[in-house]
Amino acid sequence: MKFNQESILNVATSEEHAGDFPKVVHGFKQLGIEKYHFIVDRGVYVFTDGNISIETQLNGIPKKVNEISSKEGIQSAINKAQSGQIEFETFITLAGEAGIAYWTADLIKMEVAYMDTSNHIIVVEPIPAYKG
Repeated sequence: MKFNQESILNVATSEEHAGDFPKVVHGFKQLGIEKYHFIVDRGVYVFTDGNISIETQLNGIPKKVNEISSKEGIQSAINKAQSGQIEFETFITLAGEAGIAYWTADLIKMEVAYMDTSNHIIVVEPIPAYKG
C-alpha cells in the first residue's frame, strides 16, 4: 500500500496517548512503512518503506540535544511515556536532555532504538504488540 503525508497524518493522529503507540505502529505497518526515525533537534519524522522516504513534522517539536547521553535519563522518559505520565513534547524534551539525537522505530523487528549524537545505541525497547 502506498503511503503519503496525508495517510501518515491520519494514522499518527489516531493516538490519544502514549499507550496507543502499538495501534499507531499497526496503522503505519498497514501503510507499508517499515521504519521511521524521529530527529530530536529538528523535530521531524522520516518514514520509509525501504524504497521511498517521506519527511514530515506531525507533532514533532525541535528540542536541544545534550552532547552527553544518559541511559538512565532516556529509560526514565520511556517509562513515563509508556505509563501515560507525560505527553509527547515532554518526551522529546527529556530525550534531548538524555542526549538522544534520534530514535528509529523498526516496524519489522518491532523495536525502537534510541541513538546518541555519535550514532551509538543507548537503549532498545520492544514495541508492544497491537491487541486490536
